[in-house]
Amino acid sequence: MTTPSLSIVVTGRNDGYGGDFNERFFTAARFNLDRFREHGVTCELLLVEWNPIAGKPSLCELLPRHVREGDGVQFTRMVVDPAYHAAMTQNPRLEYLELLAKNVGIRRVAAPWVVVTNTDVLFGREVVSAIAGATLAEGTLYRAPRFDITLGVDQNHLAWDALEDPANHARRPALKPPLLTGGSGDFVLAHRSTLQALRGYNEVYRAARIGVDSNFLVKAYGAGVPLADIGGPVYHINHVGSLRISKTLYRDAAADSAWGNMRWHARHVVYNNPDDWGLAKAPSRMLPDGSICLDFDWAAVPPLVELRRVVLPVRRPAAGEI
Repeated sequence: MTTPSLSIVVTGRNDGYGGDFNERFFTAARFNLDRFREHGVTCELLLVEWNPIAGKPSLCELLPRHVREGDGVQFTRMVVDPAYHAAMTQNPRLEYLELLAKNVGIRRVAAPWVVVTNTDVLFGREVVSAIAGATLAEGTLYRAPRFDITLGVDQNHLAWDALEDPANHARRPALKPPLLTGGSGDFVLAHRSTLQALRGYNEVYRAARIGVDSNFLVKAYGAGVPLADIGGPVYHINHVGSLRISKTLYRDAAADSAWGNMRWHARHVVYNNPDDWGLAKAPSRMLPDGSICLDFDWAAVPPLVELRRVVLPVRRPAAGEI
């Protein structure tokens, strides 16, 4: 098997999140992989299934039935033993630790260039062109604004012309410098060496998943990694139950939400994951369907609390101060 030029890291599980989670995932995967095929970009789609649902087919098992492999596309499918979630979460209301799952993928990607994204995100024309053009700088972390597609839009007829039509957009936010926050978990692109040098997303704070994506941008910025807009948007298939739609329900009870307390200070601290971040020590084995299972081992679980790994970010001078 040849080494792909791009790895796409996504996470999920077969839990029906948002009502039609699997449909959104398969739609986005088919769309994105077909666009890269058209542009001659070889891809690895790396799916990490975290805290899988007992008694249901795994998402890793279902993927090859609904999305075409081959013609420059290869799958890497990883199922993480649910005992890791039970051992690592610091909040019993959290059923899914999305960013820890993404670390598992970042740690193990095959390609030199890596996109970390979500399962219901469609890549825009400019994003695909920038990746296919091979003009990206290795030491830079690229971001893209996330446009939300209007709730209820027919997913069977999505094409760039329809995605780019403002009439189909529920929101069109711009990135906010200097950190380029806003939909931070929906698109991060960088060279593998950059992401792995940063040691992935925060594994020290595990009481919430909201804000951990933007906290990674604080880490990159504090480490001196340039942040850049890639030049065009990605498109989010909107759904019932999304954070943007549902967060007002928990305005007076933030700690009770399914995302954890949204008021933690994600922008005020940086972190330093241990050397074995991303469950590096987890033993693995091949499952009958060709996916890889990461079996549980306490040696792979990071310490519950390690305050020496939480520090203040370095302030950078504003324009004109030097």
